[in-house]
Amino acid sequence: DIEKATEIPMIGGVGHNRNAENLIVYNKPKSGVAESFRSLRSNLNFFTEGKDKKIFLITSSISGEGKTFSTINLATVLAFSGKKTLIVGADMRRPRLFGDFDLENKLGLSSVLSGQKKMSDVVQSTFIENLSLVSAGPVPPNPSELLMSDWMKIFIQDAMRSFDFIILDTPPIGLVTDA
Repeated sequence: DIEKATEIPMIGGVGHNRNAENLIVYNKPKSGVAESFRSLRSNLNFFTEGKDKKIFLITSSISGEGKTFSTINLATVLAFSGKKTLIVGADMRRPRLFGDFDLENKLGLSSVLSGQKKMSDVVQSTFIENLSLVSAGPVPPNPSELLMSDWMKIFIQDAMRSFDFIILDTPPIGLVTDA
């Protein structure tokens, strides 16, 4: 249906997750949903062939469509393949990504973009090998402006030096301009 209605290439499909947990690839690696993320990983490799470092931005039109779920599980299959992967909690309006990994949100992206911390100060290791997280950090009064700043360019450049994949988990594109 997507290919009929648009010129957007279809690179994968992920079925509905009936479980309340977001860590399906990690907790149920043989499930159909986990396999669909592996297929998505393979297809993304075809689209990005020849590029050593890759950045993917995950967004959707409204809340509740699976952005964080997709971010966590795509990042997990990338990390499982031996690639150093960084999830960036770029939804600074409603940070929650850190909770799935039992990590904290005291420092994060907002701390770096406001010039208070360096990237190395806010990267947290997860319990998944090769997977790290920069949480959103304290909720700032101006997330859109922080994301547009030169600090964001510097953050991405620094992250690209240390990681093979960067996955940005963003707010809905239909509601705010952050993504």
